[in-house]
Formats: sequence, C-alpha cells, structure tokens
Amino acid sequence: MANYSAVWYAGNRQPTGQWAVAHQPFTVSVSGHKTPVTVTVALHDDLTGREKHELALSRPPRMQKSFTVQSSETITVPYGGLIYVSGGNSEAVTVSLNGTVDAPLFDSQQGGWVNAITSPAPIGEVVSHSFVYTAPKNNLKANRYGGDVSLFAAELDQFADDLNDFYARDEAFGGKNNRKATDRSMPNNRHHFVNDVAISIGAAHSGYPVMNGSFNAQGTDFNTTPLNDWLLWHEVGHNAAEAPFNVTGATEVVNNILALYMQDKHLGKMTRVEQDIRIAPTFVAAEHGHAWAAGGAGERLVMFAQLKEWAETEFDITQWYQNDVPAYYETETIGMQGWNMFKLMHRLTRNASEGLVVAGENKCYDQGLSQSDALMVCASYVAKTDLSGFFEAWDPGSTAQIYPGADKPVYIPGISQKGVNLVKGMNLPKPDLDPLKINSITVRQMM
Repeated sequence: MANYSAVWYAGNRQPTGQWAVAHQPFTVSVSGHKTPVTVTVALHDDLTGREKHELALSRPPRMQKSFTVQSSETITVPYGGLIYVSGGNSEAVTVSLNGTVDAPLFDSQQGGWVNAITSPAPIGEVVSHSFVYTAPKNNLKANRYGGDVSLFAAELDQFADDLNDFYARDEAFGGKNNRKATDRSMPNNRHHFVNDVAISIGAAHSGYPVMNGSFNAQGTDFNTTPLNDWLLWHEVGHNAAEAPFNVTGATEVVNNILALYMQDKHLGKMTRVEQDIRIAPTFVAAEHGHAWAAGGAGERLVMFAQLKEWAETEFDITQWYQNDVPAYYETETIGMQGWNMFKLMHRLTRNASEGLVVAGENKCYDQGLSQSDALMVCASYVAKTDLSGFFEAWDPGSTAQIYPGADKPVYIPGISQKGVNLVKGMNLPKPDLDPLKINSITVRQMM
C-alpha cells in the first residue's frame, strides 16, 4: 500500500471489496505496515453549509467514518458502506476484515472478478490500472459492453493515458517534474469516480474522489463511456488543470481544453465548439479587445479552439527536438497535431530545459509574469510567432465590473503592456495565418 502519489487527485485509497453493515461490529487487523493504516467507510459525505441544499437532503449529510488502526480494532459504523484502506507506508501490508459482507469487485490487476456481481452489498467497484469506479452493483452488468467489464476498464485506462499525454507527462515512478498522474509503476495510485444518490454540489464535482449524482440502482449499464463523456473529462480536467492555461476566469474553461482534446482524438472533431467557432471572428471584433470579459465559459473555450486550429497548420513540433519526438506528441494524425503546441507549453512551463532546440531563454518557465501575460508569452515563444495581437484581442484573464449607476461595464485587463513588450522584444514574425479569423474546426473521418 505504498503511496507513490504524483498528483493529489490520484490517491492511494484501496478498495477492499467489503461492506460494513450499519450497527454491526467488524474487526480490522493489519500487519506489515510501517505507519498506521487508515480505514474509511462510505464515501458519501454531503455537507455544504448551504441551507436550501441541506434541507432537501433525504439522508444525513455526513456519513463517512475514518479510523486509524495500529494492529487490530473492532469498529461499528452508523450507516454502513464500502470499506477502504490507505497508509501503512509499506509495499506489503496485510489487511484482514471480519464481520463484513462481500461487495462486487472487478480488479484488472487481479485478472477480473474478485467478488461476483451477485455479492450481497448494494454497491460495487471496478478497479482498473488507473481508476476506481464506484456504482450500484446492477450497473456492473455492463450491457453496453456486452457484459465484459474489462472493456470498460480498458477505456478508463485509455483516458488516463490520454490525460498524461495531454499534459506531456511521461515519467514513471522516480521521475520529477513530469511524472504521470497514474502509471503501472505506481500501482496503488488511481483516480476515483463515485456515483451517489446525492453529492455536495452540482450534478457532479471534481476532487478525490470525483463524484456524480446520476445514481441509478436499476440501470444495467455504466453511466459513463470513458472515451465519449464530457462530464467525466470536465471533472477530471478540473483536477488536472495546469499552467500556463489557468488564467483568471478560466475555472470552467481550462478543464474543458482536456475535454476538447478527448473529443478530437476519439470523436474526430471538437464537437463542443463546432458551432460557436463560426461566429468567433465577428464576436471578437465586436467586443473591441474585451472578448474574454464579455463572454462566458463557452466563448472563452473558443479562444483555445482557435489557437489549436491555428497550430494545426502553423506549428511544427519537430523543430523543437534534435532527435526523436517523444511519443506523447502526435506527428501523423491530421486534426491532432495542433495539440502539440499545448503539450509543449505544459512541458516548458514545468521544465527550465530538457535538451530541446531552445531559442534562447525558455520564456515559458518562471518569468515572474501575471497568468495572462505568461500564457501569451509562452504561446508566442513556443509558436516562434508574435501572437500578441491574438491575445490582446481576446484579453484572457480580463474581467468586467459594473458599478451602480453606470450603463457600461468597466473592463480590467488581463494582458498588460509589460507582457506585450516582452513578446515584441523576442523579435518574432507576425502570423501568416491570422488566428482571429479562424471560424471552423478540423474534421477527420473516424474508422
């Protein structure tokens, strides 16, 4: 149960395939551990402090119970639930549970079903190499997958691999700045997605675990399709969001860049922005340098879609590498090569240098700039093109304030003259293709 955590949102809480029955004592015994083991029962806490929300709850808002076990403890919980263990700080920790009942458990690392779907507990779990997925046991019948849960687990792992690629993370355990969020060299650390009858806020929320309120005890399918599910990508994207894209006003945007990447890769086009991008040039021109502040999350996402489509033809990742291009870049598939610019921006923001064909100082790394300026400077540096006009027109990170008695908003800029001057000082050429004029997306035929 050693914790190899590379990111906070892929923890090492381990499913046991056991269910604690409410008011019925059960015993936990542990051995082989170097530090205490934490036993957690029921991931169902729903406390928000919001009166209307909590008055509408049909169950107690705080159900989760956690206990620290040094050697052996007898525990009784008020509500019951699935049992998890974490901690121990050792490769081989033995955990024995007595007085519990089996819960359905499919574990890819153990070759399939550990506890049958007919096990008595009402909620079961699928454990892939990179995800724990918690749902009503009926859902584990996996009708959409012909009853083959391993296919669903493989799709969860594919999404996790795609996430690592998007953020240009290719290091296994022992790496430093570029460790993957999940990897088979870190077998105890996984994303966790929990379906529940009620969750603390919204239809779904990010965190560890990600939680989804679409609980259907009678359903015979998983309520997600990992390679075609905006909600899954959106919430995990919240967890994974990284600089230099997380500027002011991008909370519900930067996560969706990952979702666009997934649409492009697995559906053949960025469906989410296909309509909105058609009017993007007109919208940006009409807002006279305030497009970001005037728009909402949908319009702001189009800014990144324009940048990606511009990079599809104007950015060449091979110019940055002396030898072979790392596998997380895509150099052959039409429609996916624009994402290489985003991946390199992630990579160069985390690393001062890694043997690239770097033109002078890495302008993505630790420049002491505001978030908005850092985004513009990094994009221009990576593109080897002066993109200040694009960023000044959109002005990512800008905000609109409306004061009492005023009939027009006051705009507070995100991009500063300091950032513009820094780009100008790099003496880069202006773009041959104006990204502000892009009004369509690349579409490729899927096999």
